[in-house]
Amino acid sequence: MVAARLNRYSAGVNKREDQMQKNYETARFSSFLAAVLTLLGVAIGLGNVWRFPYLMGTYGGSAFLLTFIILMILVGIPALVCELALARSTRGATITVLRTSFGTTGRVLGYMLVIAAFISGSYYTLVVGNVFFSAWYVALNGFSADNLASFAKELGNPSKQYFVALLILWSCLYVIWRGLKRGIERVSETFVPFFFVVAIYLAYVALSLPGAIEAVGRFMQPDFSEVGIREVSAALGQCFFSIGLGATFALVYGKYISDETRLGRVALISASGDTVASVLATLFIIPTVMVFGLKLNSGPSLLFETVPTLLSQMPSGRWIGTLMLSALSLVAFLSGVAVYQVVVVALEEEPIGQWLGRPRTLLLIGILESALIAYPTWHPEIIGILDLIIGSWFMVSGGLLAVLAITWSVSRVDALRAIFNDSNPGPLYSFMFMWIRYIIPVALIAILTGSIYDTIFS
Repeated sequence: MVAARLNRYSAGVNKREDQMQKNYETARFSSFLAAVLTLLGVAIGLGNVWRFPYLMGTYGGSAFLLTFIILMILVGIPALVCELALARSTRGATITVLRTSFGTTGRVLGYMLVIAAFISGSYYTLVVGNVFFSAWYVALNGFSADNLASFAKELGNPSKQYFVALLILWSCLYVIWRGLKRGIERVSETFVPFFFVVAIYLAYVALSLPGAIEAVGRFMQPDFSEVGIREVSAALGQCFFSIGLGATFALVYGKYISDETRLGRVALISASGDTVASVLATLFIIPTVMVFGLKLNSGPSLLFETVPTLLSQMPSGRWIGTLMLSALSLVAFLSGVAVYQVVVVALEEEPIGQWLGRPRTLLLIGILESALIAYPTWHPEIIGILDLIIGSWFMVSGGLLAVLAITWSVSRVDALRAIFNDSNPGPLYSFMFMWIRYIIPVALIAILTGSIYDTIFS
């Protein structure tokens, strides 16, 4: 009797897991808007409010901004179309897509990119946890000259950092466990609009400060003599980091896009929305930092040192800081979900993931990542090195592989059909295809090689 009940229970569990897996494999975005908001949820995050302003302050100011916009138009959007097309045409994620395109070598490269995403999750989740803690702290206490030292001490407490990071990690995995529509779409449709409303309000507040318009005017006088291979590489890396390129994020979410959807529209709206988010963040941080006489070139510490100092001096700093850091926390959380979604989906398409099943795959990833997060928590100096290698070099390399895969590993007709939904396009699309096939790979190889050379020999 007991054995029979156990067998029925086991059969029921297996049936539920099989159904979950089937639903997951056939999942599609519920609408065009859902697809765009989800991709924006991947794109908008720490890359816009944490990484972008400090890169501007470090790599040439407004010249960096204009370089970024040019590269987004010429390289970022076409590369995003390629990755979405590649994922949709194969209905696969990183490892599946690269194996289909390049065989065994592609499979090895796919695993390398997935492992890189897994490693990036350790320090990214830690930083997201710091943003959540900062939002909680400013809402509870506000920032003032009297408590900045106390805030820095609490923020730098490794045990506290680790605990918050674990909460973020397992929350991300819970959203993924709930699936595309009940989990990822639902949080994206809530968090992304909230972020834009807050960002527009904060830009208005910043530009209303006395002297802010003049400060922006001075800052927006580009000096392109300061732009070299390092600055171009940083801008390109930011393009890829920001909109989720690199044969990882876009591949995972591209597989859920319906066959009828025009990928060019999705890519254009997603990249434009992401760029607008970066500019809105800049329009809050840059003028306020300049008005209050603080430093823009403080690097990665801009968000956790300069901004709290800024908020301690601003009128209504507690209210503004609570809004800003809360909105940033939510979209940064969506990017964290995307990091682990890359790993989960890639493994689920492999024999090991099919053998484990989805719940056990999520559990295994959570346990391993919980252990990995500990290293950057107690050795934060490694974050900058990992961000350079993974956030720039690996993502650009992955993007290069995706462009080569969609333009060279299949016939021209199949590539045109996958990218433009048309196997016989007009002159404009033909020119775009030639641009993607020849110019973008050469540009990516040149910039990537120059960046590595400059880093090693500078």
